[in-house]
Amino acid sequence: MKTRIESDSLGDVLLPEGALYGSNTARGVENFAGLGAPLPEWPHFMRAMALVKRAAAVANRNAGALEQDVAQAIIAACDEIAAGGHVDHFPVPLLEGSGGTTTNMNFNEVIANRASQMLGDAPGTYARVNPNDHVNRSQSTNDTVPTAIKLACVLAEPSLTGSVESVLAALRSKAGETQHILRVGRTCMQAAQPMTWGQYFTGHASAISRALEAVQAAVAALCVVPMGGTAIGTGLGAANGYRKAIAPALSDAFGRDIRLADDAFDAMQSADGFLRLSAELRNLAATMAKLAGDFVILGSDGAAGLGEVVLPAVQPGSSIMAGKVNPVMPMAVQQVWMRVHGNDATIAIAAQAGQMEINHFEPVIALALFEQMDLITAVSHGFAERCIAGLRVDEARSYDNLARSFGVSTVFLQTLGYKRVVAMVKRAQELNLPLTDIAVEEGLMTRDDIRKVLSHAAQPAV
Repeated sequence: MKTRIESDSLGDVLLPEGALYGSNTARGVENFAGLGAPLPEWPHFMRAMALVKRAAAVANRNAGALEQDVAQAIIAACDEIAAGGHVDHFPVPLLEGSGGTTTNMNFNEVIANRASQMLGDAPGTYARVNPNDHVNRSQSTNDTVPTAIKLACVLAEPSLTGSVESVLAALRSKAGETQHILRVGRTCMQAAQPMTWGQYFTGHASAISRALEAVQAAVAALCVVPMGGTAIGTGLGAANGYRKAIAPALSDAFGRDIRLADDAFDAMQSADGFLRLSAELRNLAATMAKLAGDFVILGSDGAAGLGEVVLPAVQPGSSIMAGKVNPVMPMAVQQVWMRVHGNDATIAIAAQAGQMEINHFEPVIALALFEQMDLITAVSHGFAERCIAGLRVDEARSYDNLARSFGVSTVFLQTLGYKRVVAMVKRAQELNLPLTDIAVEEGLMTRDDIRKVLSHAAQPAV
């Protein structure tokens, strides 16, 4: 393999001749070996960083800080990376030290070398385009990386929203199918009152919808970014006119309104926006996991469990118990929530641990946030399509469980009175019979009357 040598303040570094990255990246690969997947595993972040660098080049050009041909070459290189190009030249893991400096320099070096190629120079010469002097002009790792993390979440949000909305659509469709099917509502895992399956599904849909709206609001707040603050918020090192030009350039690159923070020092040192999004993602995952946990119980087999819901059989459930089918999709949702909860704790610790004028733990914040969003996006599709859409409510079993429960006693109170119902409950317990059977046996109500009363009781009071 042909090689080239690059020199930096620490000495010489040997690189593959055709590598678009440089010495900073190579040192980072050695220092952070084994710390996880490289940057291309997070395509939204790759695109966000490329677009941030593109916007910076546009702003520097408009401010007169970059020559036209150099700026255009940088912009073209950024466009290639944003479109998914040159991924083999980004070997740095997302989880790295120094608050993202290696990540920032990996982008600076690849963009500089690719832009140099476009201008006729070989990688590593940096004769026309330098990673620090040109690609990183008017920037610092400290404003560029957190901006890209924020905007990567903005780029990831539509996929997450679409996936969760598929869960909502499946729940609402199932509610329409089951709006008149009776079931026993339970509190403290005991029978409480009659309700319909339609009410059950719409209740969960409302909770998930509300959680999703909170996530969307938290993502929207990330469109306020610290660009232009350079290292600590003063903007020292930025070209005159750059700060005025960077917000419009970012807005154009991302296709939405991106604003600079009113207080650059606050924007540089605070990670509360990431913490807020993480908390809302945790709440969304927990809300879906609550439903998933119910499905595990409600779908427990009819011979030994509740058997009110029949979940789709998507794979065999045991290597030893023949015919066993497990609720794998609901349990996947629950495990995603556990992972999201752990990541939220990581983000909370990292947000608090930031020191002085920046938070240099943003790499681990990014890793945790991106994984949260990816996991929720992935599991929601499967939950909607391979569980909710295909589940079947066992109407007969649901009604039988309701009729056998003492939850119907509150319904009979309205027509039979408290004293009479207490006596019926005691007799039902002694004979081990459903309370509805006692009502029919004593000639108090017919079975049709009972079903009508239960159906009426399931409707909300006006």
